[in-house]
Amino acid sequence: MTRLLSFPGSQAIRAIIFFDFFLMAFLWACSHQEPDKPIFKHHFITSDVPFEDRFRYGTPVLADLDNDGDLDYAFSIAAGEYRWYEYQDADTWIPHVVGEVPTYQLGGTHLDVDGDGWVDLIAGGVWFRNPQNPAESNFTRYIYDDSIRHEIHDIITEDLDGDGKPEVLALGDREGCFIYHISDDPTQAWPRDTVTLDVVDDRADIHAGFFPRGIGDLDGDGDLDIVMPGRWYQNNGGSWKRRFLPYGTAGYWGLSCRSWVIDLDNDGDQDIVMVGGDQVDSRGVWLENNGKPNPQFNVHLLPLSAPGRRGSFHSLAVADFDLDGDPDIFTIEQEDDSILPEGASPKGFMWENLGNGSFREQVVFDQVLGGHDALVGDVDQDGDLDICFKVWKTWTENVNGGKPHAGFLENLSR
Repeated sequence: MTRLLSFPGSQAIRAIIFFDFFLMAFLWACSHQEPDKPIFKHHFITSDVPFEDRFRYGTPVLADLDNDGDLDYAFSIAAGEYRWYEYQDADTWIPHVVGEVPTYQLGGTHLDVDGDGWVDLIAGGVWFRNPQNPAESNFTRYIYDDSIRHEIHDIITEDLDGDGKPEVLALGDREGCFIYHISDDPTQAWPRDTVTLDVVDDRADIHAGFFPRGIGDLDGDGDLDIVMPGRWYQNNGGSWKRRFLPYGTAGYWGLSCRSWVIDLDNDGDQDIVMVGGDQVDSRGVWLENNGKPNPQFNVHLLPLSAPGRRGSFHSLAVADFDLDGDPDIFTIEQEDDSILPEGASPKGFMWENLGNGSFREQVVFDQVLGGHDALVGDVDQDGDLDICFKVWKTWTENVNGGKPHAGFLENLSR
């Protein structure tokens, strides 16, 4: 090669060899680059909710309420008007009235309660029957538990007793943790079983625990167990045994977290993803299940790389946001003057799954807006997962002028 390059015209040969080398290196880099991170575009579902600033906002639901094939969004004043927003396109959401939430409630979920093929809405002690033309008529409210006097903070639906029908799991730190069995006539009271009263204020004081998906078969015995801060409740065929969990955070209103059960490391057993909430300096973790019948969990802290002290993580979603085949982790800091981040404005974060149990923190939403109890789904039916969120309370320094709002993060990964 040295003799070749010493011949006349060798500079041209050098140029050809250099170009070939550069082209090969470029093509190799392209074929080995990391998957594109998801790009979320923010849209307002509503930017000027006609509710007063003193209110708090709860009962969020993301579901196809009008049976048109895309997802709609609903939320309410914590004790007041309940609205749903009909999705038309990313920037057009038409508001409609559901009804009134009679008592101060935060948790919300959805289910076809009466089996008519239309999604109904559920909050603490009450449910709202879909009129089958929800853009034209309000929902009908029914009371399923008239003993509820205080906030139900977490509420989800799952088949907890293995009978093939979903039950409603509810948690309130001044009420208890209960399973409701929907009556044959759902307009009447629903029977309930007590999971535990440890959650109440004068006992363990668990403010939040299993929402949005902190339920799964942790011990591999075929039934569903329940995650709480610092503990999990093992399902023993209708009775519940408290087990130790090596992570749980104490917020200003009691032990508080958002949790998600998933096989995060793809080893065949169910792990737990958890973020702290209702506090400053919230962290995210994943708890690695060792796969034994009485499993133990190894704590892995998710990394912090963006500047500032984190605020309150009151949201969690675990899903393949970047379409690379593995689950990523999303959270967003909430808007609340008492627990805002320090040194930075509220942001949305994603921990990108790098494989082998490692993650990288990315800021995916940074518009001086926060969110509360974000929900994930393919809103626009384009094949990737979007995120909807609302505020808890407003703060005057945000870009929306301190007005109540709800947001849609459109995933552009597809």
